[in-house]
Amino acid sequence: MQHFSIMYLKIVLFFMCVTSCAMGQKINKSLLDKTLSNHYSNGNEPGIVVAISQHGQIRYQYAVGMADLKTKQKITAKTHFRMASVSKQVTAQAICRLFDQGKLHPTDQLGSFFNNLPMALRGITVVQLLQHRSGIMDYEALIPTGRTAQVSDQDVLDYIRQTDTLYFPIGSQFRYSNTGYCLLALIVEQVAKESFATFVKKNLFQPNGIVEGTIYTADADIPNRALGYHPKEDTFVFADQSVTSATQGDGGAYLSAIEYHQWANFLLHKRFQQAGIRDLLENEHLAVKDGVSYNLGWFIYPFGQNTVFFHSGESTGFHNIVYLDKQKELVVTLFSNRDDLRIAETFDALLEEMKLRKPMDESGQNESVFGWLNAVYAN
Repeated sequence: MQHFSIMYLKIVLFFMCVTSCAMGQKINKSLLDKTLSNHYSNGNEPGIVVAISQHGQIRYQYAVGMADLKTKQKITAKTHFRMASVSKQVTAQAICRLFDQGKLHPTDQLGSFFNNLPMALRGITVVQLLQHRSGIMDYEALIPTGRTAQVSDQDVLDYIRQTDTLYFPIGSQFRYSNTGYCLLALIVEQVAKESFATFVKKNLFQPNGIVEGTIYTADADIPNRALGYHPKEDTFVFADQSVTSATQGDGGAYLSAIEYHQWANFLLHKRFQQAGIRDLLENEHLAVKDGVSYNLGWFIYPFGQNTVFFHSGESTGFHNIVYLDKQKELVVTLFSNRDDLRIAETFDALLEEMKLRKPMDESGQNESVFGWLNAVYAN
């Protein structure tokens, strides 16, 4: 009997160990600190904040550098960064909330929301915008030369009303489109009968305890805001806004690292578990390249029975990248208020230190994750 008890205990301990190895993530704070400090060592420059959470709990934070070079305000985990294209997942969830409410359907067409559209654009569906398979023109190619006033989502709509050109037949392939996500924000406003910023705050941010995060508007009060900077020779120059920095649907969210992890864990533990969202992610995604697909504001890569979601954001003054491991319930983020490319090697070093594989097939492994994404955005 005693022998049986010992054997039973060994079996239990074995399975506890296997479960821990499968679901846990080794985080060595001193080694991660050293890795990150090797890439960002000057606390008097614009810098970064890195955060890692698992099972809904923050397990690691690292911050270095200045949020504002003029006031010398330091970056912390509560500093608000412009999310740039990481914002697309917020826009996608705003659309999905309207799906939930029965006010909108994936197959609804652009022509039912906006008048005076060229005939070639009217049949584009909501789900094709979500998946970047509309073929719609990039609005940055349509901005008049010499324009200095910031472009709004409404301006994007006005621009595409002036062209009936598509990159390819609707729905036939993938091409990353900021235009599509600006139009999705306008669709939210049309259907919800309120501003996109208000809808997101009321329906997505506040219910998840995100009080200070916001969608950018000209009069928005963004506390603890990081200002953006661009490297120039051996210094950094102020570069917080550009002509395309005021659009909302494609890149207008401002969140802190802490708030983003609240958001990401809401996705992992609630939204990605819901049948409608799960069906869209599993059955309605579109191939990009190197085994990666796209839907709902995410690049998606399968690791056997597991799935990794990742995305980056690039805009004047800001570079960001986020990584979600569904099985491990793991979230890894790096936000920076400098638009140099140091983030690329830093994020790869972070993954390597944590023994996390790059989320693409072998054919894409020779590129940094950030560089791989940058090439996709450039079409």
